[in-house]
Amino acid sequence: MSWKDLYSEVKQRKMEALNKKDVVKAVEKHGKVLCIDGKFEKPKKVVKNLYAAEKLIIKPGDALKHNLTNYDLVIIGCPGSEIPTAAYGKIRDYVVLNGGWILSTDWAIRSIVENVFPGYIRWNEVRTDDVVVPCQIIDPNHPFLDGLVGELSQSKWQKQTVKGTKKDEFRWWLENKSFPIQVLNHQAVRVLIASWEIKNRWGEAPVLVEFNHGKTGGKIIHMISHTHLQKGGAKGKFASALILTNILDEKVSMKTGIKKGPAPGYYDPAAAQVQQPQYTQPNYNQPPLEDQWVQPPSQSSQYVTPTSSGSGLTGTSQIEEVDPNDSSFSYGSKCEYCGYDFGEVVGKIYRCKECGAVYHENCINLQVNEGVCKKCNRILLW
Repeated sequence: MSWKDLYSEVKQRKMEALNKKDVVKAVEKHGKVLCIDGKFEKPKKVVKNLYAAEKLIIKPGDALKHNLTNYDLVIIGCPGSEIPTAAYGKIRDYVVLNGGWILSTDWAIRSIVENVFPGYIRWNEVRTDDVVVPCQIIDPNHPFLDGLVGELSQSKWQKQTVKGTKKDEFRWWLENKSFPIQVLNHQAVRVLIASWEIKNRWGEAPVLVEFNHGKTGGKIIHMISHTHLQKGGAKGKFASALILTNILDEKVSMKTGIKKGPAPGYYDPAAAQVQQPQYTQPNYNQPPLEDQWVQPPSQSSQYVTPTSSGSGLTGTSQIEEVDPNDSSFSYGSKCEYCGYDFGEVVGKIYRCKECGAVYHENCINLQVNEGVCKKCNRILLW
């Protein structure tokens, strides 16, 4: 099936079976997508077939030339490292000030998400093989996965399912050296799709995640691997196309005030009964206590193990804002929470007054929730 035929089928299913005719028409009339190309992403295969009013693909070096606020969704293709750092503030403002939505892929987690929106997710510093893995739907009721379980349970896709893939699963292609997603903020980040095979082989399960950022409705959506998923099989390609169009549907629906009705009852009850108890969002986002801490590789210089105070009462330390012009501060310093420097930081910088450990603005809030300074183990106080 060609990409054109695939996206035509997705559109047809939404209009005829998923009760989204009004939404599809609204996207066709109002939806606008900007894709920043990446040398490892193949956006033309996908974006040109979206049912949107405007679809523009630009080179990474042209990110500063375009007004991002004109678009409902900005797709940042892997690797993202070719985007000028001068554009980082523009990307952040698009989300924080204008409520923009960003979909980033694979290596862009390191180059864009960690730099522009630190403290939510990061690459776990492990690279995958070139392999196709089965995926589990964690949050089937999320708008981005609207209709996914029911559609994948249709007999058409079951006939084309790779052997060994369960009825309520599909397969996702990981290119050689894809970057597994580590969740830092389990309260803010929602894991929509996961793969226990990725977890077992490379340490982290998330395949597709999303989190809100700012107070204007801004959102970051990130997936391991890429939108084109050539090796994922027909079922995996259909799932990818449905998810991508669902993201755009949801954004345009919010913008235009359209209320989406429930899909008709062809939904497979057997798949639903199996799905819900086995994979639920709380079980992933609130892992057992023993699974919440992962000992980083001993050779890594980006992580600092908390020191013990030895004995006696736990001390306290004041949190103070850092003046970037202070000669004692260097932008090359490493944040004690996420392990990355402050070279492209947009936002305030804080430190522990007692030991001098520095944190990004998002990271200090996360560290305060954990209770103590990551370096000196003192209780942090504002």
